[in-house]
Order: sequence, then C-alpha cells, then structure tokens
Amino acid sequence: MKTILITGINGFLGSNLAKRFSKKFNVVGTEFSLENLFRIKDLNIPTYLSNQENIKKLFEQNKVDIIIHTATFYGRNNEDISQIIETNLMTPLNVLDMAIKYNVGLFINTDTALDRYTNAYALTKKQFKDWLLLKCDQIKSVNLQLEHFYGPGASNTNLINTMIERLQKNEISIDLTLGEQKRDFVFYEDILDAYELIVNLNHKLPNKFNHFEVGSGDLISIKELMTKLKRMTNSSSTLNFGAISYRENELMKSVSDNTPLLKLGWIPKTKIDEGLLKTIIGKRR
Repeated sequence: MKTILITGINGFLGSNLAKRFSKKFNVVGTEFSLENLFRIKDLNIPTYLSNQENIKKLFEQNKVDIIIHTATFYGRNNEDISQIIETNLMTPLNVLDMAIKYNVGLFINTDTALDRYTNAYALTKKQFKDWLLLKCDQIKSVNLQLEHFYGPGASNTNLINTMIERLQKNEISIDLTLGEQKRDFVFYEDILDAYELIVNLNHKLPNKFNHFEVGSGDLISIKELMTKLKRMTNSSSTLNFGAISYRENELMKSVSDNTPLLKLGWIPKTKIDEGLLKTIIGKRR
C-alpha cells in the first residue's frame, strides 16, 4: 500500500484529505504543533512536527510515495512575516528537498488564486510555486491553484464560515465593503475530488510541472453572497455595505480557467446554494 504525506494534516483541508485517503493509502502527516490534533484524533495517523529534524525523521521512517502540501499560515491570526515565511516557504522547501532525496513520485502543492503581491501569504505561496518550477526536472509536481473553498468545519478565519457565525448570532450590524468583488466559491468536497483525481491519474501526468486551476466557474459578488446568507440563516443583522474600504490590491474579480481539470474528468458537483446550506447546517451541530 502506498504512503501519502499530508502537510498541515490537522487543518480543514488537510484533515478532510486524510479522512478520504486513509481508506486506500497509508497516511502520515506533519503539523506546526501536536498539542491539539482535534480534527484527526480518531484517525490514528502518525504525525510529526514540521521542523527540519522531525521531517528528516519522517522520511527515514516512512517510504513516502506522494506528498500533498496543504500547510499554510494566512496571516489572519496576527502571525508575523517571519512566521509566514517559515511556514509557507522555508518548511515546504525542506519537505521538497527531502522528497527529491528520497525519490518521492509526486508532489502536489496547494496554491492560491490571489495575486502574488496581495499580501505576505500570497507572496510566499507564489514563491514556493516558483521553486517547484525550478525543481521540476527532479520531481514530478502538480500545482493546484484553489479558488475560495468552504464547508462545515472550516476555520472561522474562512469568510463564509465567519459570516455564517456572525449572522447566526444576530449581530446588530455587520460592517462590510461595498461588496462588488466577485468570487468563485468551491465546496470542499469538490476540492477533495480534485486532489483524488490527481492522485488517481498520477501515472498519466507529464513527469514535470503540472498546473491546474480549481474553480467552479461560477462567480458571485460578496454583496449577493452576504444577502443570500442573511436570508438562509434568517438573521436579523443589518448588513452595512460600504462601511469598510477595500484593502490595497483588492482583487475585484477572481477568474480561473478550470478547463484542463474538467478535461481530466473533474466535475464541480455542488452549487453555491446547496453548499451554503450544508455549511449552515454543519455550523448548527
């Protein structure tokens, strides 16, 4: 049985990938801290600290066939720039070097659709993608550029999950931008399907760098999304559009080309209303 290493295995995405792949593969993981692995506590997955010493030990103790890199700091919890650089660039570079040394067959990277100069998070993610391109003659890699994903159990730093919680609390007023930004929101189960498809089709992919954009293809404005969420949660909150200015380098329209992934057989199955309802119900549990 092949072994998959998932970095950031206790995160929302990493833990759901672990649940899916542990049915067919040996799964090991890495995490920034091992103190509270609440999302994978029932999976009995060997998990290593993500520092250099323990990553070296991981590769010495396991024959890793595939790596799925999901670990990241978004900078939403007051992490300083050095922490973001360490987690989003230096640590995955260490994993990449070990993967090349130990002849790992496939490295799947989780990338962002944000422009590289949006913030420190986006810049470090794009810098690591650049390193994957540089090393593509030494290891097969797939870069999955994800649009905004969501679902029940996601962190409260996730826009949709945060706003559902605030609306369910019936906050008197929720300050927002004008809400003209258009986003492509993808339900997490469709994201998992994309990763699984890549793993299953690994043998058919070129032995170099492969890039796929993962989006539903449907855009919705933040204003329409928030209005929809307010109605679906039956909230009494007032949505105060225009109270907050757009951030510098605000992405006003997030557009992805999912055609190459669709040609491989991926299908985004969950429409926005269905996904939002599942997320709202999940938040109530």
